[in-house]
Amino acid sequence: MTNRDLIKSTLSTAIRKLELKHLLAFEAIYSTRNISRAGQALGFAQPTMSNLLARLRAVFDDPLFLRQPRGVLPSARADELIEPIRRALHEIESITALPTVFDPSNDTREFRLHMLDIFETTLMPHLVRKVQPYTGISFRLLLAPKVPIADALESGDADLAIGLPPANVPDLRWEELMAMDLVVIARKDHPEIKGAITKEQLQKLGHVSIDMAPGALANTHLFRLATRTERRDVVRVSRPSAIIEIVAKTDLIGYANRLHVEASPLRDQIQVLPSPTPASNQQFQMTWHHRNEADPGLNWLKDQVRATLSEVQADLGL
Repeated sequence: MTNRDLIKSTLSTAIRKLELKHLLAFEAIYSTRNISRAGQALGFAQPTMSNLLARLRAVFDDPLFLRQPRGVLPSARADELIEPIRRALHEIESITALPTVFDPSNDTREFRLHMLDIFETTLMPHLVRKVQPYTGISFRLLLAPKVPIADALESGDADLAIGLPPANVPDLRWEELMAMDLVVIARKDHPEIKGAITKEQLQKLGHVSIDMAPGALANTHLFRLATRTERRDVVRVSRPSAIIEIVAKTDLIGYANRLHVEASPLRDQIQVLPSPTPASNQQFQMTWHHRNEADPGLNWLKDQVRATLSEVQADLGL
């Protein structure tokens, strides 16, 4: 008998001793790495979660989740069981699922967003206005430069991320929103740049840039800003908005997203220039965890994000 067959046989025997809530608790604890968060996600009180976990440990004769300073760590046995349990839950869901809807007029929900600074300033004000009639809807924005996207979505700290998705994370799903569309920016009355920039100027002039040093900020490893060229970084920042703010008041230059620049209150102080070297062709995307695929509230929010971004782009002629 193969190891896979053994796991299948063990799970088949165990399921007869368990209820659906035990499997849901297992999956939630595994996904969040935190018993309290798992309980909150399922609507179970702490004593209930403790009882469910105790039953799981007894049935599988394994500790399953080992306590750590922050949360829990799955045991090797839990790692073996998670995929069969998820498949079982998926099959149960496909049999029992009923059509569900989200009614923003009557429902109350706080959406937790992991959002690049670019979208905090260009998308978020319009999104808030769009949902303003729905008084039960609110938002909480994470400090994106300090929180890895995958961690935020896997732990449940974020419902939706807007930026660049981490690669090779099988539990995440994403959808393209718009091209990164990088341009070079310089202040309007720059002494050396008048409507165009050469490769030589790009290399010679001082830059304001995002701090890409390993470990300096979360998520920057996901960006491919431009073809590697020699450049002189004078100021490294943690927010894309800071690039626009500093460039508008100095002789430094920088790369920025076209939508971000066009929507900036400093637009009339800035030249927007095509890059003399190939710039990134990456796409900004919405990212969410696969366990939330059928969440009607999240699907409603994604519709609002798509519509709002299209309206912003149209208003700016992009």
